[in-house]
Amino acid sequence: MSTVVIAELFSQPGRGDDVAKLLLDILGESLEHEGCEHIRILRDQGDADHVAGLTRWTEAHNYTDYLAWRTANGFTATFEAMLTRPLVIHYYDEIYQGQGIAAR
Repeated sequence: MSTVVIAELFSQPGRGDDVAKLLLDILGESLEHEGCEHIRILRDQGDADHVAGLTRWTEAHNYTDYLAWRTANGFTATFEAMLTRPLVIHYYDEIYQGQGIAAR
């Protein structure tokens, strides 16, 4: 079963665009990382400085390996310099996925 990971980034006021752009800039490498199945970048409609990554990985360790790789290459520090608090990460097992009528 795949692992769904939601990583929330709370940027400094006015830095939401910078955080989102950096996520989009590194997207290609992220999608090629071992175990990566799916990535969505999201922005809170009520708070443009709250950005999240909704990702799916073959196994939870694939994401932790990915995060360790990003940290070793300096990207975690780059993000942290733009944030008001540490990255918030949640790991989920997917119980159900289906399409609603509007998607069919």
